[in-house]
Amino acid sequence: MAAETGQGFDPRYLAAKKGIDDRARNHHVWETLRQALLAAAADGPLHILEIGAGLGTMLQRLVQHGLLQGPVTYVATDSDPGQLRAARPYLSHWAAKEGHALSWSGPHRGLLSTQKAEISLVLGPVRAEELADQATMPGPFQLLIAHAVLDLLDFPLWLPPLLGRLTAHGLAYLTCNFDGKTLWLPACEGDKEIGRIYHASMEARLRGASHTGRRLLAFLQRPGLELLAAGSSDWLIHPRKGSYCRDEAFFLHAILATVEGQLSSAKRPPACLAPWVASRRRQLEAGQLSFLASHLDFLVRRSPLP
Repeated sequence: MAAETGQGFDPRYLAAKKGIDDRARNHHVWETLRQALLAAAADGPLHILEIGAGLGTMLQRLVQHGLLQGPVTYVATDSDPGQLRAARPYLSHWAAKEGHALSWSGPHRGLLSTQKAEISLVLGPVRAEELADQATMPGPFQLLIAHAVLDLLDFPLWLPPLLGRLTAHGLAYLTCNFDGKTLWLPACEGDKEIGRIYHASMEARLRGASHTGRRLLAFLQRPGLELLAAGSSDWLIHPRKGSYCRDEAFFLHAILATVEGQLSSAKRPPACLAPWVASRRRQLEAGQLSFLASHLDFLVRRSPLP
């Protein structure tokens, strides 16, 4: 599930989502990635490509947890140039707060220096579909990252050429892939109809989108790939002593607005939509609403056929 402005994702939503994604991240898949990256860094400079990078929260996450060491080139791409413009002040503020040095040599290039890594950062306003055919894109890469983006793409068509940009034993870290289940608690009249129609709207946009996780699980076991780790990464938000942290409340409001906007624009909006949304907002304001959305994380290694 996602919250969009009509022009793309709201940067405030992406910033609020980081803490929720951090909590949901599958630690088995993450630890397998950490060990694989440390081994890869020992062999020379790392080259990393991220699609759908947004504000740069994945780069921030990798640095915070020490997964990047030595010289690194990080190409962060997004189809929305506005996201990458917002990434500059977001990353600059974070770097200054953490004591890292981040300087910019132009609108799309930066140098991030930490105690463990020297990261050449490239911001690329380009769609993932274009990357697959863009011969000028630097590479090959030891790591491809796609976080919360593959349910927006026809991945069986576009993922193979992107994986083809990896080195012979390069890695792909594919995370927060929606897998068909949303749950709002306490139970409310209209839950089943709202969920069914919302998931159907995802399918209308892109066939198979509402079950991206399980489709990826099968796809990543094809010849030429080795699935190193897989696991659940569900979003789970619940009140604590009748309240939420600020990011959680903002995030839940954004998700409710997305559901309302998507279903109200349908040819036949469900009659229960308005009372359902009103009830859920009252529960949210009262600190009574819980929310779960199922996702899957994967780490795969390219294993070229003999």
